[in-house]
Amino acid sequence: MSVEQVAPRPTQNKTLLNGDEYRASLRDGRRVIDANGREIEDVTQHPALKRGIDSLASTFDDQFDPAKRDVLTYVDEETGERYGRGWKVPRTVEDLQMRRELIRYTTYETFGVFGRPPDYCPQNHLGLLTIIDKLEAQNPAWVENVHDFVKWGRENNVLSADVVADVQSDRNIPVAQKPGRLRCVEERDGGLVLYGAKPCASLAAQAHIGTIRTVLTPGADPDATLFCAVPVNAPGLTLVLREPVAELSNREDHPLGARGEEADGMLIFDHVYIPPERVFSFRRTEMQGLYHQLGALALSHVLTRLSYRAEIFAGTAQLVAEVLGTTAIPQVRDAISEITAYAATLRAFTIASEQEARMHNGVMVPADTFVTPGRLYSVEHYPRIMQLLRDMSGQGLISRFTSAQFDHDEIGAKLEEFLPGTGVSARAKNQLFNFVWDLTSSSHAMRVALFENVNSTPPAAMRHHLYQAFDRSEWTQAVREFAGVDEVKER
Repeated sequence: MSVEQVAPRPTQNKTLLNGDEYRASLRDGRRVIDANGREIEDVTQHPALKRGIDSLASTFDDQFDPAKRDVLTYVDEETGERYGRGWKVPRTVEDLQMRRELIRYTTYETFGVFGRPPDYCPQNHLGLLTIIDKLEAQNPAWVENVHDFVKWGRENNVLSADVVADVQSDRNIPVAQKPGRLRCVEERDGGLVLYGAKPCASLAAQAHIGTIRTVLTPGADPDATLFCAVPVNAPGLTLVLREPVAELSNREDHPLGARGEEADGMLIFDHVYIPPERVFSFRRTEMQGLYHQLGALALSHVLTRLSYRAEIFAGTAQLVAEVLGTTAIPQVRDAISEITAYAATLRAFTIASEQEARMHNGVMVPADTFVTPGRLYSVEHYPRIMQLLRDMSGQGLISRFTSAQFDHDEIGAKLEEFLPGTGVSARAKNQLFNFVWDLTSSSHAMRVALFENVNSTPPAAMRHHLYQAFDRSEWTQAVREFAGVDEVKER
């Protein structure tokens, strides 16, 4: 089965999928095993995946909404065709600002709980363009593959999953000897035959293609140093889903859970063939040190999404206070102010990274000197923000009731009598705290919190990168001269 069969060209639109076409494109023979150990016949109808797919489908439909079209899509000057904006190569600061508006849409559409929305993963493919000079020096054919892949993804409105992490196993085993590592076990007809596994394949069951990158594995052997793309329906590929965490419930009882989730899973490769045109680099171990450079666009997307998610947190805090009638309490105002400052700080990092952006091989790339500190600030303060929201909510998070209980003739009336909010009914107040539960305290909320901490790169790794990459020499020299210090030896 060829890669081009993954996302068939739309039947009604030349370059954009609508929601129904997106759903149809997922019925492609992919092999997915659910948490009950059963093989899924149709991912678009499975309870663990359907609601998330439907939420993603709505973003594809919105590409045709006149009020949203120019945020979600753009018209290419050369072809005259309209494409998904996530696939647009940023050439100017204005392009980055328009991309920020796109991220705002996808964040508010999913309320930020989809860490890899449709506009995220193209950033990893576009990231290959930022290191195209290095690929040119390695193998000119890989350069052509990158350009062809970006063109194919753009023209087919492809939804992709970023697959980077390696399987967790005995740390006493050397990296190059770990049995589960994904590696090439055979080269055939110019392509690669892969065996092993890749975990944390978030969104893969709901996407068309996975991007395999070896950038976080120091010591990986050459055969396991891979940069390639694999269709989710490739023969020999199996996706094993984790158990679902979003509640199978109605919108009133679980406002976020009812929208579905971004499914995680492990990709198992049993001699999966990658054709030569989908190989972007292989056996070049020097690529392992390019995580921040290759991922610059994707990492800035993470920061921008988290800044808009912080706005949602601040709006939630204000609404909780208004519904509980606690806006005059100094401690409540302090909490809202702290959450607001968190949002404003992340916005400042985002805007600064755009304004200080620089060209890399023809791609405008946000400044890492602001993207990394911004991501670090976000993940370090995230637990504190969640706890502030929980504290403000008080017993509202514990004393929650279902829509069925409110519909009960006798009990519903008592709940309405005893639990009204400030200016809202008891039922409306209850629904707000159902939302806050989903946002801060549910299994789904805990999954999102764990994802944010790892997806944004763990804090220790970001601190190490900042120390190594940030140029402080000018600041140090100014202090040296003012203090009259002739020489300071680094210890």
